[in-house]
Amino acid sequence: MKKIVLVLMALALVAGSVFAAPSKKVTLKVWESQGPEEKFIKQAIKDYRKVDRNVKFIYEPVGSVDADGKIMLDGPAGVGADVFVVPHDHMGSLVIGGHILENTMDMSAFVPAAVIGASYGGKVYGYPLAVETYALFYNKDIIPNPPKTWEEVFEFAKTWTDKSKNKYAIAWPVTDAYYDFLFYAGYGAQLFGPNGDDRHQHNLNSPEAVKGVQFFQQVRKQILDVPSGDMTGDFVKSSFQEGTIPMVLGGPWDIAVYKEAGVNFGITTLPILPGAKDVPASFSGVRLAVVSAYSENPEQAKKFAEFLVSREELVKRFDITGQIPPRKDITVEDEWSQGILAQSQYAIPMPKITQIGTYWSAMGAAFANVWDGADPVDELNKAAAAMEAAR
Repeated sequence: MKKIVLVLMALALVAGSVFAAPSKKVTLKVWESQGPEEKFIKQAIKDYRKVDRNVKFIYEPVGSVDADGKIMLDGPAGVGADVFVVPHDHMGSLVIGGHILENTMDMSAFVPAAVIGASYGGKVYGYPLAVETYALFYNKDIIPNPPKTWEEVFEFAKTWTDKSKNKYAIAWPVTDAYYDFLFYAGYGAQLFGPNGDDRHQHNLNSPEAVKGVQFFQQVRKQILDVPSGDMTGDFVKSSFQEGTIPMVLGGPWDIAVYKEAGVNFGITTLPILPGAKDVPASFSGVRLAVVSAYSENPEQAKKFAEFLVSREELVKRFDITGQIPPRKDITVEDEWSQGILAQSQYAIPMPKITQIGTYWSAMGAAFANVWDGADPVDELNKAAAAMEAAR
């Protein structure tokens, strides 16, 4: 059982509007990802119904990374969600497009990183559910002492790899520019400059980025000879659960899945790239609930969003999902969260400027092509050209 230390606070810190007089009868539609997140949101709906029986809910499974595109179509059509969940890097397009409403609740109970992630243009819009980054998950039964460098990963691979049995030392979805950011940034490349907000300083084809992506290609050639199309998230997860791949890249969203599967695993910082001095940067993010600007019941939707991020509900969410709560009055001390927090010391917040969308598409294609043998310099130049053409 996880050990959760709660710093008790006065009930006044819980949003008072949640416990206000019952509202008029309304129906709210909620979008959230499937898996542990769905389990939590359904529990939260049951909890809220105890507070206000006049509010009914419709839950629809919509992945957090897909919700922004869906609300842009479904919102104006009148069939969108009232409350939905997104990663914080989607805030720019959602706010600029006028798709979400401002959050006016007191944010003093939340850690600064969560407030920053929930904000855009000096205003708060999101309701923080979790802070997260990815790290190295390792099977303790196979690797009791996880590697600190990629050289050590390569050495382990010599004794473990058996392509005929799909046994590889390490794996991750290699076409996903979210995870691959560690190679882009591993030698010091800065996406959108030092503050992550200058589209002209994309640095996609900088010497530092080239060096990191060249090493990325060497991983394929030397220890993970699997085509990019086969390196899916499902393949990675199932291989880790089966023990054929004892190291994977993952985040807090994976903790509950691997625990339920009975894997004896630990979490630690990402391996250091050859010749680098420090742990490579990962992307950090804040998972946010937001209220749709198209909602016909915005006040009730805001009350539910506030309820979702109350101390009591976020403790339950941590129990269900293993994702780190962003409130100051909740401290997590389980070993898995400590591993995520260790990597978070090196993490860089995902930029919120709209050009981040071009990073995902252009660099996702570049990483896939490089993995499958294309020239790293050519692919990064193509990605840079796409970024420079973006508006």
